Amino acid sequence: MNDLGPIDTRGIVTVALLASLGGAMSTFIGYLGNLINLSLGVPFGAGQFLAGLHVFWIVLIRIIEPKRGIGTFGGYLKGFVELFTGSTHGIVIVLVSLIQGIIIDLVAEFGDKLGKPPTESRIVWWIGAGVSSAANVIVFQVVYFAGVAWLYIAVITTLAFCSGVIFAGYFAWETLEFLKDTDVLTNNFDSVRPIIQPRTSRSIVGRNIPAILLILFISLGSLFYLTTGAKLLADPASCEIVGLVDNPYTYRESDFSSDVVTIEAELTGAYTHLPLANYTGVLVSTILEAAGLQSGATNLQVLARDGYSMSFEISLVMVDSQLLLTQNSGGLWLIAPNYDGSYWVQMVTTLQVG
Repeated sequence: MNDLGPIDTRGIVTVALLASLGGAMSTFIGYLGNLINLSLGVPFGAGQFLAGLHVFWIVLIRIIEPKRGIGTFGGYLKGFVELFTGSTHGIVIVLVSLIQGIIIDLVAEFGDKLGKPPTESRIVWWIGAGVSSAANVIVFQVVYFAGVAWLYIAVITTLAFCSGVIFAGYFAWETLEFLKDTDVLTNNFDSVRPIIQPRTSRSIVGRNIPAILLILFISLGSLFYLTTGAKLLADPASCEIVGLVDNPYTYRESDFSSDVVTIEAELTGAYTHLPLANYTGVLVSTILEAAGLQSGATNLQVLARDGYSMSFEISLVMVDSQLLLTQNSGGLWLIAPNYDGSYWVQMVTTLQVG
């Protein structure tokens, strides 16, 4: 039910904490999504399997603090935290998170009209969480996905919806039940489970294994990503040249002003298309020549800030007169007109020669 009274200090702290955790951990979820895309050989979309984990936090906020509009505020705050912790989507992620929060608030209003508490209308909440999760695809379609086939958009929207039902619906409820069992959550959520008699640590853990595993997965995975895999503070206008080179260095376009070229290129991928346009930057072959390739070099791996990477044969790279790095608002972008669209790596941080 909606509580129309003012939110107290405890509530403000709870919302801020959950929104901050959700925003920070969404960076890790985005990284996992990119790994799924890469493993399946698609430039985007397959990672929507995890989309519900972004809405998971907004659902927790709206259930724990049942204030009208708190889902919208929680989504807005989560989006800003995600933006400043290295989101690859830039300011658009704030809009996405805000819309997801609005949808969760509408779900709460609908449940209120039914006259039932969340625990008795959980199916409505789970479906609403699915809709909220799928909303991100629609926003990104409007902002980014020019030229993508509508059938593919429909498929990944359905995938995001199912993810929302599972992770922001079912798993959110499992987490709330776990918090209720451990007395961390003492109000605003009435468990539908029978009371444990006697209440022992073993019995509480035993029936909350899904929630515990999810919390451990997100927490440990985020810690691992932030300490070993992420380059969130990397200078977006530079990248490291490392590996089998004589002179490893940090590339900046400003150091190659005399080598800047302009090419015409068209991105043609299996799921997206960018029309013919001019791109200005420095050829990758020129960048690698400055580092001095060693005799055993056979492969070039291009790594992005969000963990995405693609590999190229070094012999082909050195004779490619169109493979270049250009700079845009998101950082360095690899333009690869002689390759599939999935090879156009954005936010490049490292050129690793192997």
